Amino acid sequence: MFYISSFVVRTTNSLSREKVKKNSTLNLLSCILLTGLFVSAVTQAGTLKTVPIPLPTNLADFVKDKAVAVQLGKTLFWDTQVGSNGKQACASCHFHAGVDSRSNDNTIHPGANGIVDTALPLDAADFPFSRTNDDIVGSQGIPASEFIGLIHGDAVDVCTPAFPNGDALQKTGRQSPGMIMAIYNRVNFWDGRAKTVFNGVNPTGGGTGAKIWINDGTALVQQTVSIQPASLASQTVGPPLSSVEMSCAGRIFSDLGRKMLNNDVLPLAQQYVAADDSALGALSKWPDKGLSTTYKDLIRMAFHDKLTSDDLLPSGSGYTQIEENFSLFWGLAVMLYGSTLIPDDSRFDQFSEGRVTLTAREQRGLNIFNNKGRCSKCHTGSTFTAASIVDGNLERPFTNNGVRPTAEDGGRQPENKGKFKVPSIRNAELTGPYFHTGGFLTLRQIVDFYNRGGDFNNAAKDSQIRPLGLSEVEKNALVAFMLTLTDDRVRCEKGPFDHPSIDVSNGPSITQVGKDGRTADQCLKPFLNANPFTP
Repeated sequence: MFYISSFVVRTTNSLSREKVKKNSTLNLLSCILLTGLFVSAVTQAGTLKTVPIPLPTNLADFVKDKAVAVQLGKTLFWDTQVGSNGKQACASCHFHAGVDSRSNDNTIHPGANGIVDTALPLDAADFPFSRTNDDIVGSQGIPASEFIGLIHGDAVDVCTPAFPNGDALQKTGRQSPGMIMAIYNRVNFWDGRAKTVFNGVNPTGGGTGAKIWINDGTALVQQTVSIQPASLASQTVGPPLSSVEMSCAGRIFSDLGRKMLNNDVLPLAQQYVAADDSALGALSKWPDKGLSTTYKDLIRMAFHDKLTSDDLLPSGSGYTQIEENFSLFWGLAVMLYGSTLIPDDSRFDQFSEGRVTLTAREQRGLNIFNNKGRCSKCHTGSTFTAASIVDGNLERPFTNNGVRPTAEDGGRQPENKGKFKVPSIRNAELTGPYFHTGGFLTLRQIVDFYNRGGDFNNAAKDSQIRPLGLSEVEKNALVAFMLTLTDDRVRCEKGPFDHPSIDVSNGPSITQVGKDGRTADQCLKPFLNANPFTP
């Protein structure tokens, strides 16, 4: 027998607190009458609509127009011209519900042993990876090369060896983490190296000597800044300079700033933007490619004048203030774009608001999630992750779950104990393959993994990872509940999850989509179109 325990639901913008409570109570009671189950521990999660979006308290010191900053951030995130090869955007590894769904031969990183153990091409039969297979389903970056300079009017950097280098794309050593909801993370990247404090320059946080340039009214001066909470801003300035992901080795942010601002590179010049794009529609040149503005104009509308001049720096570097501060603009703008990507209208959210009911199996799965399955020990609160800065759990935002031997990847540093950030399971239906290794294909395979207590015992493995004794019925109920956490706006790429077109290297050519999203037959599917219930 299960029991009710203090069922509380937060208010929403559309419903009063009293109406939400009344509707939720009636909804819960109707489920009890229909299923005979008394749901417990519902207090651990409710609708995401009422969870505050954590933005920096001093954001207004830098940003003067948030709406324009969002436009800038979305443009930068999707623009393939940012990559040194002129073909690689942030979105190249986050184009499918915030993750990378490429599955061709070149997506496999050989892992710790340096040997590809997976039978290629990659297909559903390869999953879950065996205990002896240390391969990683990573993401494809750019060919290895060294930065030399820029050519005016060209989106391709001058590098050696010169592009193109065929299909010799480098692979990341971890699966791309989801970027939807990343605004909630206390720290970002799988290992948490993108700090809560954004220093305006790099992911490493405060106390590192990083400085931006500010006009103090008389001259340009360097200044240390501490912008927090802003881990997503810290994270976003990492990949553009990564010599694996997006950049020729040796390129600095001032070079990228010069390329995008003073090199006649127009926003999204190689891509189409829907006329009804939720953020960029008013700027779209549809049916032509690109936007009817410049990056410099967007920056100057979004950020305070004291940060954006064309004055040469007194340091003698040869860069201008606006070029040198490009990392600041990039970090805050992409962070603000990320802050709009809140998947708060799943069936679970609607259930929490009293607008729909869950089936008997979904209700049972919710109870297992909070109790016998021990899932809520790490996937806490309405964000469904202990790593959330808003409603997470400081006890275990990072865990060693025994998915691989610690010696293969030490995870969070300097601990080096194989601990990785707990991801949200919202939209998990669409974000496979799973874990930082990408070695699991379906949600049912994940449930089976936890049911057996992980695959590798070690001293650092979290105490909550233990055999669960779930029956087949209970396993499938748990999967059924997790499917209620999919927001159909994410599935069908409706605003704010719409986006420009993008040709993904060694991947799909994806058409632009506007605020009304895709038709049902074009909506996103799970990785390799796998059935979530397949063991």
